[in-house]
Amino acid sequence: MVERVLNMKFNDAAEGEFNFAVKDIKAELKDSDIKLAMESIVAKDIFLSKGGRLESIAEAQIVTKETTHVVL
Repeated sequence: MVERVLNMKFNDAAEGEFNFAVKDIKAELKDSDIKLAMESIVAKDIFLSKGGRLESIAEAQIVTKETTHVVL
């Protein structure tokens, strides 16, 4: 089983960080799609962190984890 998680990091109004993760993303997801989605999240003011509103995008990572079950 292969699990793909998109980790997104944003900068907030208090110069802190806000992290958000989405599980089970599509394999064909492009960098440009991720950037557009993150910019949309900031523009539409969807999330509020402890440090206030999100001000800008910081970085994103796709983490892939493969699990192999062992038959005992």
